Amino acid sequence: MKAAIYRGIEKVTVEEMPIPECGDHDVILKNVRGSICGTDIGAFYNGGDDAGIFPGHTFGHEMSSVVYQKGRLVDDSIKIGMRVFPNPTLSKKSDCGMSMLEICDECGAFSEYVQIQDAKLDYNLFELPENVSFDEGAIIEPFSVAMHGINQVNVKASDRVLIFGAGMIGLCTLSACLAKGVKEIIVADINEWRLSVAEKMGAIPFNSAKGWKDGNVREFLWDLYGKKEQTLSGQPAVDVDVFIDTSGASMIIPSVLEMAKTHARLSIVALYHRSIAINPYLISCAEIDIKGSFAYTNDDIREVIQVLKDKSTPVADIITHHYTLDQINEAFAMTKNQSESLKILIDHVA
Repeated sequence: MKAAIYRGIEKVTVEEMPIPECGDHDVILKNVRGSICGTDIGAFYNGGDDAGIFPGHTFGHEMSSVVYQKGRLVDDSIKIGMRVFPNPTLSKKSDCGMSMLEICDECGAFSEYVQIQDAKLDYNLFELPENVSFDEGAIIEPFSVAMHGINQVNVKASDRVLIFGAGMIGLCTLSACLAKGVKEIIVADINEWRLSVAEKMGAIPFNSAKGWKDGNVREFLWDLYGKKEQTLSGQPAVDVDVFIDTSGASMIIPSVLEMAKTHARLSIVALYHRSIAINPYLISCAEIDIKGSFAYTNDDIREVIQVLKDKSTPVADIITHHYTLDQINEAFAMTKNQSESLKILIDHVA
């Protein structure tokens, strides 16, 4: 088979290697689509050690596939030719000596075939409904990250939500909120093109490059919803129920704490790799609920697959480009163009 091998910063090679062996409890999947994740982009341009992507290894963890081979002890519910989404975090046995990040990020979305150990339907393999395309199947993983982020703070249809970031996870978060029936969703970013995509998908866009430090986000929200809210200490606040940070910009969390109303909720989906300074007094005087969000659960995956089956959101609008496996370096080069590209797929099968 052909597989993309991570060789270091800005270097990926496509090489011939043996198809993985199929143990008695395993399945071999033939990948149809692979999807480039922000983690992959970070490894490509900055190095992958922190993300569990190491030189000389396969990588990629967002994919849609078909069952190519199954071990003799695999349950009959898994059929050869079945269209599936594999949960990459559970693709290897937990006692394999690798961390969850390494298991996930080395799964092999950019390989023609991958091995799923201890394969079980509705555990590490999920059947794709007939009306869910392989393209949509390849974005189940980031969509599940987003769904977990909003489920962590129990987003409801009646909530007013502000999402920081109009990248892939931000727009998946927008789609997850729309699937919950949320009507008022603001998306803040500095990229006008990505904000235009968010607006087409149903969000109220706000360009946060226009003076965030001067309080323009807060003033924008006051213009939208008035100045009626305040914290228990009397500090002026904005009438937003839920804040979701998918960006990781250092000013976001302090800004939220300075404007959040009493009992607002904050979900931190972005993975911060550095410390930031906050004032805990602001958390106390507004009694804000703050939840971290890391990856997803199988319940999140099931919810996302149902949303895709119901066609209740425009999440597929984030797919902008297709490349073949042999063009993977060109695909990574395109990720730098943030005014034309969002989700980029690798087509293993036309």
